[in-house]
Amino acid sequence: MTPSSLARHLFSTYERYRLDDLTPQNCKHERVFAELFDLVVKSDKLMAMEELGSTIEDRSIQLIRIGRGHKRVLLWSQMHGDESTATLALMDIFNFFVHSGHDKKWVREMLDELTLCFIPMLNPDGAERIERRTAVGIDMNRDALDLATPEAHILRNAQRRLKPTFGFNLHDQELSSVGNSKNVTALALLAPALDEKKTRPPGRVRAIRVAALIARTLDQFVHGHLATYDDAFEPRAFGDNMQRWGTSTVLIESGHWPDDGRKIFIRKLNYVGILSALHGISNGSYQDVDMDYYTHLVPNGKRVYDLIIRGVKLRHQTGWSHAVDIGLSIDPQLNKEPDKAIVTIKDLGDLKAYGALRTVDGASRVVSTNQIVVNQSISAVKLFGILQLPNIDANR
Repeated sequence: MTPSSLARHLFSTYERYRLDDLTPQNCKHERVFAELFDLVVKSDKLMAMEELGSTIEDRSIQLIRIGRGHKRVLLWSQMHGDESTATLALMDIFNFFVHSGHDKKWVREMLDELTLCFIPMLNPDGAERIERRTAVGIDMNRDALDLATPEAHILRNAQRRLKPTFGFNLHDQELSSVGNSKNVTALALLAPALDEKKTRPPGRVRAIRVAALIARTLDQFVHGHLATYDDAFEPRAFGDNMQRWGTSTVLIESGHWPDDGRKIFIRKLNYVGILSALHGISNGSYQDVDMDYYTHLVPNGKRVYDLIIRGVKLRHQTGWSHAVDIGLSIDPQLNKEPDKAIVTIKDLGDLKAYGALRTVDGASRVVSTNQIVVNQSISAVKLFGILQLPNIDANR
């Protein structure tokens, strides 16, 4: 089975394995741990769970081990507590293995070659609050050298002990466009630099080829919606240091998709991309992928909003008026209560060159310049009331 045909199969059958009861809202330690325990029991010894340690607030961090091969792969997710998309995708992958690990020939062959080690929730204290940082306010992804936090110690010790050949660093990113286009970035990929000069020793080349495989296989589903993440060397970050420590590491940043507030489609892309990459690593086919599939991707850009209201008539008290677009952002930290959506007005004017996750027709509604102020945060209900437009679920 070619990488592209395998990806199509995984894409078409994904809904059989998605754990619909797990969502971004309930992706917290207690719920995820209970689900993990249940999956391990159901796996008939295919999956094993090991406690690696505990957080500042005494929440356990678990390692899930699957496979028996000589090639070790370490995958870690949610080192930022408010970035749950890949964690949910990993849970779906575990469910896939529970139902297919004993029966599907290609899966058995893959697990004969690989030992897969997953840390599905590295920052459960942050996840509990739906916040980026750990309980002591430290960004774990800037703690790879100092190791001030127990969570960073756990990840570093896991890498030392397991000595994985490959690593997957799984995150969510802020809303971005593909370069200067209006296309929203669905996923951003990166084979992190391991030095300021961004050299490409063999270990990083392996990571580039794996990233290229992911880009090639997912392009058929999201053509024009894949980008690269900023490749500036960050000496304190785990991805850059994993590369330095000898683990060929790929960063996958979960982006966004129109009308997909819960990131269900992005979760699916993670599922397909990760399983396709693991299969390519197991049989070595990743080595045959042209690196151009990765190197020709353009970097993330800033030409997309959460919401654009197009064609509103802005009027000043002097009598001046003109048709404008309103570009709005939806900050997750301001929107922890789904029924009380808060939007921030980021720009006014000609936004024809910008895309959005959602677009609303402003119907030439007249609005005063003192009612719409750039950088103002306002409830979506109030804003749509001012514009006399039907209210929408801004968090949908």
